[in-house]
Amino acid sequence: MEQLKQLTAAFNTLSQRERRLVALCGTAVAAFVIFLVMWSFSSKADDIKRRSATKVRLLEQVQTLASSYREGKAMQEAMERQLQASNVRLVSYLEEKGTQAGLDIPSINPKADVTLDGDKIVESSAELTLTDVQLNRLTDFLQAVEAGPGIVKVKYLRLEPRPANETLTAWVTVATWHPKN
Repeated sequence: MEQLKQLTAAFNTLSQRERRLVALCGTAVAAFVIFLVMWSFSSKADDIKRRSATKVRLLEQVQTLASSYREGKAMQEAMERQLQASNVRLVSYLEEKGTQAGLDIPSINPKADVTLDGDKIVESSAELTLTDVQLNRLTDFLQAVEAGPGIVKVKYLRLEPRPANETLTAWVTVATWHPKN
């Protein structure tokens, strides 16, 4: 309190011009302090907004990843259900579908079973050779093979056309998969 009285007395002893300069300096210092405080608040607010926007973006990425994970998990479970239901005897299945399509299959060579996915899944495959077959019968046969129960797919297909009699020779590898017991 004593210091305030001394400052007031010192201010009163100043000339009119000196009082204006002191008031002007005081106003400039006060304005500078207010500017620093406002700038600090503004930069803090901008920083908070930036961090919030970053967190929102990351949350959106997490949501996208979670939904794609759910879709992938659902597809995996559907494939596992198909694998569980897949109990296809490949050679007899191919003969049956060949007969339905009106094809004579002269040779079916079963291949050795191969384990996949860390010994969880077994792949059974067979190679067949179809000679002098018409294209429409071959396509009907291949569609019937892949539309069957479980998972049966054509893995390899090689065609050699025979333009003279409008037929072709086809070498086909068909595979099915089932869980290892």
